Amino acid sequence: MTTQSSKGAKVSLSRNRGLIKSTLVAGLITSTMVLMTACSSGSSDAAGSAASPAAPAAEATAAAPSAAAPSAAASEAPPAELTKVAYLMPWVIQGEEAGQFAAVEQGFFNDEGIEVEIVPGGPDARAGALLASGSVQFAVMNPAGIYTNRAEGIPVVGVGGINQVDGLLVMCKTSTGIKSFGDLKGKKVGVWLGGGEAGFQAAAVTEGLAVADVEWLPQKFSMEEFFNDAFDCASATEWNEKHIVYKEGYKAGVDVVELRPADVGLFLPGDSMATLESTVADQPELVQGMVNATLRGWQWVCSSPENRKTGAQYTVDAAPDLDLGLQIIQVEEMCSLMAQGPAKAEGAIGAVAVDSWKQSADATLAAGQLTEPADVPSALTTQFVDAVPAEYRKITW
Repeated sequence: MTTQSSKGAKVSLSRNRGLIKSTLVAGLITSTMVLMTACSSGSSDAAGSAASPAAPAAEATAAAPSAAAPSAAASEAPPAELTKVAYLMPWVIQGEEAGQFAAVEQGFFNDEGIEVEIVPGGPDARAGALLASGSVQFAVMNPAGIYTNRAEGIPVVGVGGINQVDGLLVMCKTSTGIKSFGDLKGKKVGVWLGGGEAGFQAAAVTEGLAVADVEWLPQKFSMEEFFNDAFDCASATEWNEKHIVYKEGYKAGVDVVELRPADVGLFLPGDSMATLESTVADQPELVQGMVNATLRGWQWVCSSPENRKTGAQYTVDAAPDLDLGLQIIQVEEMCSLMAQGPAKAEGAIGAVAVDSWKQSADATLAAGQLTEPADVPSALTTQFVDAVPAEYRKITW
């Protein structure tokens, strides 16, 4: 078995019941640049979908005398062929994806007749373009990314929720004098382009600023620019970068101010499962299997402290340079985020709440990333989450 760090080269991790292939992020970035050109020419329907699984039936054999026992070959059907699917993650390998890794390791995708190739994301991996080209068949995206891709002609649709709150925040050093989104005028703020900036920009607009009043700069997949004072503020997640900053000795409220869209009344959903409209129309059984297994993986991970640690360990196995303690923290934060809002009210994870998605659409429009209001009902479907077995969604933590 070969492994890699989140910065390393291509690896293949063979498991007892599944297969993970973590593809080099840099390769994805290169291919994405080519794909973006193709997509802009209107070829958004070029997405390829995985073939439907074949389930060959066992051939009947000639009847033997009743006294004779049937041979093993005659009594065993050949194993069903698994449908191969490439599944793009929202970021490089880390605890944020523990549920998907668990679904592979625990055989949950296999149970649905699917062999999943987990493809790590990154700051420059454009999910919409990769879906449109057929390089991946499913992706984890936030609603803002789904809306902007649809506006560009890529028919992406949300098929299942993961985080009910996006878990994104802005971290500013107190030395900047920034205390609220209204103080960002003229400041340099690092953001992850492609959807990660929408909530912050909408929050700034809510506080009376124009989007152009702030210098929004592309941020790397680290806090390097924050530590080096290249930015006045940097984007962070509740489950990762925030803890990295504090591990370096910074103190909340003393050295660092945290700003969240929720501070100004914006509660936006985050990680969500997405695919193309054509996949939903042509392969609904495949979509159902992906949603089932993903939610089952997360329910399994979050259901006990032992499973949370195991889920974190799965990500470290795939990227040995990761700090296990930080990945456990990520998993803890993820389990909290996916059990909030509509999920908490329902007692079940995975909700695709139309009201929350509408608020995300409004925020994306307010941030200037859309030129007209999004058609929210067309950008999501609840049919698959509604059909997931209840035990795969039950919140027990």
